[in-house]
Amino acid sequence: MSESNKSGSISKDKLIADMKQIVADADALLQATTDQAGKKIADLRTRLQDNLKTARSRLAEAETTLVDKTAQASRDALQKISDAANQAAEAAAEAAQKAEESVKNAAESGREAAQHAAEAARDAAQKAVAATREAADKALEAMQNWMR
Repeated sequence: MSESNKSGSISKDKLIADMKQIVADADALLQATTDQAGKKIADLRTRLQDNLKTARSRLAEAETTLVDKTAQASRDALQKISDAANQAAEAAAEAAQKAEESVKNAAESGREAAQHAAEAARDAAQKAVAATREAADKALEAMQNWMR
């Protein structure tokens, strides 16, 4: 996870925790002033109760949004990894098929064809390696994006 993402996640988590603590403290204050009389106290208690209700609702919405975004980022990262793995598998299958064809041709055509087959097999293997690297890079990029 990148440092900026870690601090952003920590900040969001800290903010949510702080807000929950504020709500709990305000609840405690309301409970402690239940038997207090006076118009100003009554008005303040009413406003505080209304604001606490609103804060709880917004806090719940923020937590839900954060969870939803995290889940979607996970799904997106897994899809990118799956796509990259499929591409690598297709490239490897293509390389193997080309190598097999080259070997068959070499058996039929002799020494010159064998050299050509070896070159084709080498080229196919290099393409498979390149495709695998690309898939791994995409998977790494997807995971890094997910971690941000």
